[in-house]
Amino acid sequence: MTRIDFGFNTLQAGYRERLFTPVDVVQEVFRRIRERGNDYVWTELVSEQDAISEAERISAAEYSRNVSPLFGIPFSVKDNVHVTGMHTTCGCDGFDLLPHTSAASVAKAIAAGAIFIGKNTLDQFATGLNGTRTLGGYCRNVFDERYIPGGSSSGSGVAVAAGLVSFSLGSDTGGSGRVPAAMNNIVGVKPTLGLVSSGGMIYNNRFFDCVPVFARTVEDGYAVLETIRGFDVVDDFSRPDADSIPLKVDVADRFVFAMPHTEQLEFFGDSHAETAFEKAVEAMERAGGQSMKIDFSMFIEAGRLPFDSGLLAERAVSYGDVLKTRPETVHPAVAAMIRKGLDYSGTETVHAIYKMNELRNKARQMFQKFDVLMTPTVGRAYTCDELKADPIGLNNNIGYYTYPISPLDLCALALPASIRGDGIPFGVSLVAAAGRDGVLRTLGERFQRQVRLKPGIDQKGAPVSEKHEQAR
Repeated sequence: MTRIDFGFNTLQAGYRERLFTPVDVVQEVFRRIRERGNDYVWTELVSEQDAISEAERISAAEYSRNVSPLFGIPFSVKDNVHVTGMHTTCGCDGFDLLPHTSAASVAKAIAAGAIFIGKNTLDQFATGLNGTRTLGGYCRNVFDERYIPGGSSSGSGVAVAAGLVSFSLGSDTGGSGRVPAAMNNIVGVKPTLGLVSSGGMIYNNRFFDCVPVFARTVEDGYAVLETIRGFDVVDDFSRPDADSIPLKVDVADRFVFAMPHTEQLEFFGDSHAETAFEKAVEAMERAGGQSMKIDFSMFIEAGRLPFDSGLLAERAVSYGDVLKTRPETVHPAVAAMIRKGLDYSGTETVHAIYKMNELRNKARQMFQKFDVLMTPTVGRAYTCDELKADPIGLNNNIGYYTYPISPLDLCALALPASIRGDGIPFGVSLVAAAGRDGVLRTLGERFQRQVRLKPGIDQKGAPVSEKHEQAR
C-alpha cells in the first residue's frame, strides 16, 4: 500500500472508497514498525497474524463505518494499562501481571472496531515526565534523538508521532498525557477526571489519574474520547455524569483566554520556547481570543501536591512491594520518589487532601472569569543527557505547567503550536474547568486551523517556508 497518513478521515475515506482494507492497514503498520527497528517504543506487540485476523473479523462483522469512527483504526496502549492476555510491566522486570480483563477504555475502543497493535514503553511506574527513566533503552524524540521524547507516556506519544498507529491511550497523573504530545508535535487530550474510567490501570494517585488520548489532530482525539468515555459503576472515581458531559459545544467568535502574568511565565532560559509562546498567543488572538493576565501562584502551589506532599504516599501502595523485594529492578530516581512518599505521615496526607480541596474551590471561582487558560505545555526543551545529569530537578521544571491541572480538577488539551528555530516542536496547553472538555475541543480546532502544522514527524519534512508560514 502506498504510504498514507493514519489520520481518521484518510483511513475512513479509503475504506469507503475501497482503496484499501483494514488488513492492508495492519500490514502497513507492521511494515513501518519493522522499518524503524528496535526503537524502544514497544514492550510487547500482538503478532501480525493475530492483528490481521482481528482486521478480518471486524470487516466480516460489517461495522457501520458511519456509526463507528474507530472502525479499522490502529492503536496502542501504555504498559500500565491492562490488555487481556498481554503483560502489564510498568517498565519494571520486578512487576509483571498478565491480566484476564482489559481496561474499560481499551475494551470500548476495541468494541468500536479499533485494531490493537501493542503495548508502549513508559517512564518506569509512570513516574517521570521525560521518557528516560528506564533501566534499559528508551525511545527518542522523533524530531531530534538528542532530546527527550517526553514522559511518562513516551512510547505512546512516539508511536503516534512516528505514524506507527493512529492513536494511543496513555495515563496522566501530572502531565504524562501532554508532555509527550508537546515534544513530538501531536495532540494530547487530558479529559475531565472521571470522564473516562480508570478501571484496569495501575494507579499512581487515584485522585489525579486519568486516561488521556494521543492523536494526530484534535478532531481525531475527541472522536476517541467520545467512544471511550462514560460512567463505570465499578470505578469508584468515575463521574456519575460522565455520559452527559458535552464533548462538542459552540463557543462565541470572540472569547477570553487567560495567561500567567509575565513574571510567572517560566522558560528556564530557553529563548526559543519564549519566542514560540509569543507566536502562539498571536495565533490564539487571530482565532478570536482576547487575552488577560492572571496570578499563577495558585497553580504553582497546586503543582506541588502530586510529588511534594503526603499524596505521594499512594505510589507505595502500587509499587512499594517491588522496591522491598526487587530493588535492583527499580530505577534510582523512581525509587527515590517511592521512598519519599513513605516518609510522609498520615497527618501530612490528610492536610494535603484538605489543601487540594481548598485550591479546587479557588480554581472553580477563577475559571468563571474566562473561557480557557493558555500556557506552554513544556517551558523548556531538555536533552536526554541533561535529564540524566539532574533527573529530579529538571523533571520538576518540565512539570511547571502540567503538574497543577489534575490537583485543581481541570481538563486540558495539549496542542502543537510551531516548530522552533532549532527544529524542536513547541506546544501549548488549553485548560478549562471540569466538564468543559467541549470548549477545549472547539477552541483547539480553531487554533489548529491557525497554525496549520502537519501532525507528528510529517512536519519535519515540510519546506522551510511552510514551517514559517504558521507564524504570520
